[in-house]
Amino acid sequence: MKLVPMRFKGVQWHHNPKEIVFECDKSVKELSSPNGTSYIQNMGRKNMIISGTGELYGNDCLEQFDRLLSLFRQGGQGVLAIPKITPVYAVFESLKIKGEPKPDVLEYSFVFREVMEKKQQDKAENYTAKEGECMWDISYKFKVPIDTLVRLNPSVKRPDIVLDGRVIRLC
Repeated sequence: MKLVPMRFKGVQWHHNPKEIVFECDKSVKELSSPNGTSYIQNMGRKNMIISGTGELYGNDCLEQFDRLLSLFRQGGQGVLAIPKITPVYAVFESLKIKGEPKPDVLEYSFVFREVMEKKQQDKAENYTAKEGECMWDISYKFKVPIDTLVRLNPSVKRPDIVLDGRVIRLC
């Protein structure tokens, strides 16, 4: 099975990262009482941190890195789609070149931070895809399972294909 490429805001990674780490934490406070007992207070989930490392290779590895760097410099929030993982709304927090340079190979690391904002709650029947959006983005935006979108839109052969301007059935 071929994995779809990692994507953020419509930009695809040329090669998927070698390693991806998901850090999921909660803010938990321990409160002491005068009688010697302690109480735990769950303050809620913190924003997830998605980090990883990878290699860009080929005679265009510097151009590949420049595309990622341009995406990083754009700033703003977008949908981060990673193979076999439910997409998340995130910001591109860090991008680094790692290690000693090698011919046609560039090692890098990245960090994304999840943005926990209210997701779109529209109950529209159809949606016109914006520039750079694919089925995964629309699935996340409207909380419609990807399997449902694929079933409702048989003309779309792969959920990772950019759908600029196409009308997609949501229900």
